[in-house]
Amino acid sequence: MYFIKKVKIPFIFFLLVLNLQNLNALENRILFKVNNEIITSVDIFEEIKFLKAFNPEVSNLEEAELIEISKNSILRNTIKKIELKNFMEELKVDDKFLLKFIKSKYSKNNIDSLEKFEIYLNDKNLDIKLIKEKFAIELIWNNYIYKKFYKKVIIDKEKIKKEILQNPQKEDQREFLLSEINFNATNKTDLNSKYKSIISDIEKLGFKKTALKHSNSESASNGGLIGWVKQDNLNLTIKEFISDLKIGQISKPIRTSSGFIILKIEDEKEYVSKLNINEKVEEIVNFKTNDQLSQFSQIYFNKIKKDVIINEL
Repeated sequence: MYFIKKVKIPFIFFLLVLNLQNLNALENRILFKVNNEIITSVDIFEEIKFLKAFNPEVSNLEEAELIEISKNSILRNTIKKIELKNFMEELKVDDKFLLKFIKSKYSKNNIDSLEKFEIYLNDKNLDIKLIKEKFAIELIWNNYIYKKFYKKVIIDKEKIKKEILQNPQKEDQREFLLSEINFNATNKTDLNSKYKSIISDIEKLGFKKTALKHSNSESASNGGLIGWVKQDNLNLTIKEFISDLKIGQISKPIRTSSGFIILKIEDEKEYVSKLNINEKVEEIVNFKTNDQLSQFSQIYFNKIKKDVIINEL
């Protein structure tokens, strides 16, 4: 069962908003209990600082929205932590893997060394130990999903090769810088309602802030940014939805195995493909493997979330 009592939320929001600019004066009180894990008011504010450090546009959101986003982010992280603890005694990652993962994070902020990253965190009044713990859980979760679902990934290499041979690759290929908003809908009415709300917020807040507010994917904390994706690596359905879009435009909701996705083309460029047929097949296989594992991750998270009891205290 998954529930949050509603009666006290307005008071808590009032308390948090009142102290948003004065963390030192904030009483560290327990707000939620997720199974046996607790989430405090200070946890919420630490998460807000984290989100601001890695996505500066968060600072422009309304305070109540900031609190709601940080709460949902902590809940996702806590639910994953609870699940992982069911299968391992200690949530620990080898330093070399953790540092490599951290590097992939700070390089997005144009930081080129761990030392500079630690200085950056210190300037933002963030605890490097807590950040490493957060990244460790993300890394362990990804590895857990890989081991659990890798054998269920279905990819037909011969079919991919046949499609490439039937549709010879042009030397000049299109590549998109994509952002996403992932969401779930129980029926057509729910889909239309959520899509209308998302579009309204995109018009008012912009895509990045709306992704933070609505998206249930891991990319949400980064404003929905996926990165550069080659057009010929995308599946046919997504190609059809975005092939005619121009830079800055967004797609209609696209059904996926884990819900619905809205894509935005942030930028576009051409590149010269120099891969041979076997290399191209492997590139597409890797892309589709990661995509399917991402879908499995979201589906599995939604499943375990239903068995978590969340109480507001």
